[in-house]
Amino acid sequence: MTATIDLHLHTTCSDGKKSPEELLDLVRRSGVAAFAVTDHDSLDGYRQVAALLQEGDPELIPGIELSARIGDRDVHLLAYLFDPAHDELNRQIEDFRQKRERRGRLIVEKLEELGLKVPFAEVQKAAGDGVIGRPHIAEAMVAAGAVHHYEEAFRKYISNSGPAYVAKAKMTPEEAITLTHHAGGVAVLAHPFIDDMYEHLPMLAELGLDGIEIHHYSHSAGDVERARQLAERYNLLLSGGSDFHGRESRSAIIGADKVPMAFLDALKQRSQDIRGRA
Repeated sequence: MTATIDLHLHTTCSDGKKSPEELLDLVRRSGVAAFAVTDHDSLDGYRQVAALLQEGDPELIPGIELSARIGDRDVHLLAYLFDPAHDELNRQIEDFRQKRERRGRLIVEKLEELGLKVPFAEVQKAAGDGVIGRPHIAEAMVAAGAVHHYEEAFRKYISNSGPAYVAKAKMTPEEAITLTHHAGGVAVLAHPFIDDMYEHLPMLAELGLDGIEIHHYSHSAGDVERARQLAERYNLLLSGGSDFHGRESRSAIIGADKVPMAFLDALKQRSQDIRGRA
């Protein structure tokens, strides 16, 4: 049987529903040979999973999903195979953590102005040790009785067009790619067809983007082939993963897309090349 991988997984350390321990248990049962924990702007989930690994477990790849912005649009870049102890990378992650907490407080203040009482302590409880994000605020809103369910919180209040929305602190794509390369890693455009992010590939490729996620739970067979053609056009490596969050609205199953190990081998070679140029 051909070995497969899943390079896009989330834990409670960002906006996933499964703890690092629970995620690792699911990975073990999935049959994948290698995986990456790619929490948003956080390495906490990666580090916790790394500490739980046992002999015979699937290979864990350093990963993180970095938030970037082009104009008023979000771009998510998956970084892989970097040095998790890299000083510059860790300083940026800590800066993100502090800015995320400030953003969370501002959103809660806006909700209060709208007549919704959501104690910030509930947001912190939902986030646990993770980086505060809107999913945690949505969970806190449900716990406080401000809304009936998670989706209602986003739909009515905290979506990008909602009355309590506050923009997330983000890097430019150039900063994200440069940071990844400085840490010895490779940068991959996540889910290119969400919000038509593929339209920015010419610019991203010029900035040094290494790859594109062609397998994603939202991709049809046609999307996969379209992404493969874009990769050929812009000389990008291939990647893929389930984008598993463990939420009902995220229906991906770990390892479902049968992403080949050859993708990871090529990413590893690129990472070695980047380190060799340092």
